[in-house]
Amino acid sequence: MLPSQTHDAQPRRHRRIGTVLLWLVLASLLPGILGTAFLFSREYQNNRAQLESNMKATARAMVQSVDSQLFRAKATAQTLSTFGGIDRHDLAGFHRWATNVLAQTKVGMNVVLCDASGQQLINTLRPYGTPLPLHGNLQAIKRIFATGQPEMSAIYIGKLLKKPLMSIDVPVMQHGKVMYVLSMGIVPSQFNSILTTQNFPPDWIAVIFDDQGTIVARTHSPEKFVGRKGATDYIRRIKEASEGVISTTTLEGIPITSVWSRSPRTNWSVGIGIPRQILAQELNVTLYWLIAGMVVLLVIGLGLALLAGRKISRSVHALRAPAQAMGKDNPVDVPFIEIQESAEIATAIHQAAILLEKRAAELYAAHRVAGFGFWQWHPNSGKMVVSDSLEDIFGQAVPPFPQLRDTLLPAASWDHLDEAMATAVQTGIGFDLELQANHASGKTLWLNLKCETIRDANGDVSELHGSVLDITQRKEAELALEAEQQSHLQQLEQQVADRTEALMQANAALEQLARKDILTGLKNRTAANERLRQEFLRLKRIGIPYAVLFLDIDYFKHINDTYGHETGDQVLRQFGEMLNLSLRETDFVARFGGEEFLVILPDTSLEDALIIAEKIRHAAEVRVMPVVKQVTVSIGVAMADGEDKNEEEVVHRADIALYAAKAGGRNRVQSFRRNN
Repeated sequence: MLPSQTHDAQPRRHRRIGTVLLWLVLASLLPGILGTAFLFSREYQNNRAQLESNMKATARAMVQSVDSQLFRAKATAQTLSTFGGIDRHDLAGFHRWATNVLAQTKVGMNVVLCDASGQQLINTLRPYGTPLPLHGNLQAIKRIFATGQPEMSAIYIGKLLKKPLMSIDVPVMQHGKVMYVLSMGIVPSQFNSILTTQNFPPDWIAVIFDDQGTIVARTHSPEKFVGRKGATDYIRRIKEASEGVISTTTLEGIPITSVWSRSPRTNWSVGIGIPRQILAQELNVTLYWLIAGMVVLLVIGLGLALLAGRKISRSVHALRAPAQAMGKDNPVDVPFIEIQESAEIATAIHQAAILLEKRAAELYAAHRVAGFGFWQWHPNSGKMVVSDSLEDIFGQAVPPFPQLRDTLLPAASWDHLDEAMATAVQTGIGFDLELQANHASGKTLWLNLKCETIRDANGDVSELHGSVLDITQRKEAELALEAEQQSHLQQLEQQVADRTEALMQANAALEQLARKDILTGLKNRTAANERLRQEFLRLKRIGIPYAVLFLDIDYFKHINDTYGHETGDQVLRQFGEMLNLSLRETDFVARFGGEEFLVILPDTSLEDALIIAEKIRHAAEVRVMPVVKQVTVSIGVAMADGEDKNEEEVVHRADIALYAAKAGGRNRVQSFRRNN
């Protein structure tokens, strides 16, 4: 029984705060919220589910259209690969036929025919015979030559067009072996019609992805995003499930709700996104009506709520006096309170006052063990008050602040603390310091001092208070760790220096290997292109002429087919040695590819170049080769021209001369002349 009830003849009935609040909720909001929210939620979810179902069906149909276009292109490519002229090496005829097929079917952008090295032999985007680069997807070419299976590539950058495209790559078989790889190139824009025919609303975003998650076609900003990967989380979800719905953000940063469908045959997918702002419009309209209805209910309920609120207010205000008494260490007198829960809180305040007194004693003991204490300092009077636990930290009583200098605090620590306290008074900003101190036993202490400021009614700092923590053990450990880390750092720096030197040496060796043909020991095509560029720039700068010899070992394929590739490799090595012996020290020789070699003759006229070429031809003819005994070589000779646009033009002319030498019966030297 509460003290104020001891003399009551009859106890008065308490009302529970839950009962009073229930009246308020039932009278104002609960019926309207439950009914309206239920109907609104059900209608919205039904509409949303129907929209998502329709979008999935649309995405599924679009994926089928994508598959249809891809498999149509694959079928056309496989048909082209059966052209009989390829077996007869009628590449010019195949070029014409493939160009006509593309013009009639319009299933692809171009047709490319490559050999095992990835070198393009035909590209319908260029006239037949035009020098062509390597295929843009060399890994796919190698796989098809190894497996004999067709492939459908992801988006990559074409070597000729320098823009994103994908290709259908099929093998061209001869006698059960892969002779060539035929690629049908498809640019992403060829898929745009699949998106545009759907007539989506302008704000909707539809995207076609390849099996790697790369954007192939897009309704919005295709020129910016085609060829880029889709959003990481979105692509991960597409790979996990064939269909689904996700809330995500587009690459432009637009929040959307998107559905997707992924083809089980090609793993290509279509995503359709609707900005969540559009989806929320219908929800917002309904929500506005809901809010209007709730306002009406609220006005009605407020009248009833006022009656209940007064009862609650009186009960809560009655708790003020007991709480204030507990804060001032005065006896706590609990009055009668009408609300039962408030009455229980008042009783709890009385019990808490007793418990706080007990906890204060326990806290003091904990501070002593932990080396923790409090302090207060008043700038106007200079008075400092400290907790009893500080005496345990220092091992003696703490004197006034001025007397701490050169006693409990070394002069440097006291000056630092004095400056920090003066700054805190001026700025109102506290501090957090770590200082050295002296224990009464003579031991050095490390203390962490924290400070906060208190302002008076005028805004001036009237008091500083804070805490003191003994961090001696932690600081000693930190200093020891710092010394160990410094020693370890020096060791690591030496290891890094040693490994850096080794890495530089390895990089230099790799740089040499990157420009060297492993089989012959000569320079490779990369080194040849670099030297051609140097000579071309020197020709442009100071007019020093140079000649280019393009060499091809005659009937080398016959050597490989008859004696085997090991014999062919021996012939290439012997031929490389012969070239080195036949050339001047200033000349440059490289294996350009297969059985083709390139020689650069700096500061050489056409007549001298022809003499050197004839010397090489004769040396090859008389040299005894392994197994095959004798090989001959055809050589094309061309002079660099100051009117050349780049270094490749002289190589092209030498190549033309080489083909003329072969056409003239092989084992001969042919020069390129303007009047030829």
